[in-house]
Amino acid sequence: MNKVLYTSLVVLVTAWSVFFIANFYHDKVGETTTPGVVQNEDGTIIQEVVEREVVTLEDQRIEAIEKVQDAIVGVVNFYQNRTVGEGSGIIYKSEGDYAYIVTNQHVIDQGDYFEVVLSNGERTEAELIGSDIYTDLAVLKIPNEHVEAVANFGNTEDLKLGQTVLAIGNPLGLEFAGSVTQGIVSGQDRTMSVDLDGNGYDDWEVTVLQTDTAINPGNSGGALIDLSGNVIGINSMKLASSTIEGMSFAIPTYVALPIIADLEQYGEVKRPQIGVYIQDMTLIPDRLKEILQISTELKTGVFIYEVFEDSIAANAGIKAGDVVTAIDGTEITDTMTFRQKLYEYREGQSIEITIVRENEEIKLTVQL
Repeated sequence: MNKVLYTSLVVLVTAWSVFFIANFYHDKVGETTTPGVVQNEDGTIIQEVVEREVVTLEDQRIEAIEKVQDAIVGVVNFYQNRTVGEGSGIIYKSEGDYAYIVTNQHVIDQGDYFEVVLSNGERTEAELIGSDIYTDLAVLKIPNEHVEAVANFGNTEDLKLGQTVLAIGNPLGLEFAGSVTQGIVSGQDRTMSVDLDGNGYDDWEVTVLQTDTAINPGNSGGALIDLSGNVIGINSMKLASSTIEGMSFAIPTYVALPIIADLEQYGEVKRPQIGVYIQDMTLIPDRLKEILQISTELKTGVFIYEVFEDSIAANAGIKAGDVVTAIDGTEITDTMTFRQKLYEYREGQSIEITIVRENEEIKLTVQL
């Protein structure tokens, strides 16, 4: 009897175990075959949350675009009554009877008449306030009677790698006005060499924000925005090659804002000029170095071959034949680094310039 009872108990426990395991496995299969569903009475909690998150991200993107899209305009460049270029621009300010637009310098380069095409199709004549070839920025002014929106600038320095960004502009011209593309932040504080005078040699470097956002000719001067709808860059250039894909660049706001302020106020960027003609040391022959008692081992720096009378440089004691090797402790290797470092300062500031004269290092204080 006891043996029969024992056998029955074993069978019951085994059957219950099999039933429990089978149901547990079935529930797990149900979870894995239905993504986003947890083991719950109605089995829809996580699925509902995920759907809400997707909608929220999409809404955020749409809201960001709607916030700024009416502030993005087309810029048409005319020369002698002919259209010579088209690009994009950003209305960043409306004050009094006028609205102000920032675009790229290369969009308005060599033009003698400009038109702005608003998002509603209205065309209006634009006045060029100023431009700056070194940062590729320009400011235009238009009557604000038809302006419907003004863009807000965000802080580029708060961006993170991988953060979503959107580009808005007019790729390939006004036919595709207001086009939007999406990408991510690929890199910050990139340095790009550029050829400013068109002689085939790089003679300047610009600081840019790198993204993988698709931009094309006509996007230049348009907005790069974050998901809050704030402008965090001004689209400027793209690397184009059969072996390169997904590398676009924008001028970050921390670079653009002080330039825009100078252009708006002065029509130009107030950069200090100390009154010298300079040349790369790599172009100075050893024979001339010997005559000037400069070591032939000195291969880098900036050679001063003329100092203007009564200039800032002359008053500071800089002479023709000197070699500038540092500004405020930063090494100067050529004319590009000399200008870049000098242009960090404004009139009225003092800097320390290190020179080499007759093989002796001298430090001079220069009042800009």
